[in-house]
Amino acid sequence: MVILGGTFDPVHYGHLRCAEEARQKLGVKTVSLLPAGQPVHRATPRASAAQRLDMLQLAIGEFPHLDIDDREVSRGGPSYMVDTLKDFRQQWPQRPLLLLLGQDAVNRLDSWHQWPELFELAHIVILTRPSSPAVYSQELAEQIQKRQAASSEPLLASTAGRVLSLQVAAIDISATMIKSIIRLGRTPRGMLPASVLAYIDENSLYLPLPSAAPASKTTAG
Repeated sequence: MVILGGTFDPVHYGHLRCAEEARQKLGVKTVSLLPAGQPVHRATPRASAAQRLDMLQLAIGEFPHLDIDDREVSRGGPSYMVDTLKDFRQQWPQRPLLLLLGQDAVNRLDSWHQWPELFELAHIVILTRPSSPAVYSQELAEQIQKRQAASSEPLLASTAGRVLSLQVAAIDISATMIKSIIRLGRTPRGMLPASVLAYIDENSLYLPLPSAAPASKTTAG
């Protein structure tokens, strides 16, 4: 099983095309998109968990080999990846489990909750791009180096513990960029599926937050 986690606030072609490219290069049938319920390393999402799930469901209509796993949303509480992987392991004890992570996320992996356990629960597939160099602490570099694989074959033949670097195309799209465009009253056409864009419009998502009313002045009596 291959999973790609994220806030998906909103999901866009950067997520979708990256997941599909990784799926093809790894030679697997599907990749599961795993939306965070309550992200730990990011700001609170603007869209609710239910809205983000709705947008994902619309988005995968264009990508038949992607599906959705909503266990972090259903579980509630902080979305620690180590807890999620333990949940996967209880369900599939002997199944290969591949966690897709962008290079920027891997650079900070040693700040994650109980991070060394991640290698015991899953394989790590680092999605690399020329614009995102690897910058590791010594301890993290040692973990990655001793687990490095040259191809996907060792990962698909075992349950966990290996690391594979997989180069993917650079797509200059981000959720931050999309939200900024919407706040300016423009349309981020071409950055995300039309069905998701229509949903954002129908639900008035990512519009500027209302300004706080100025405090009333009082006169001391």
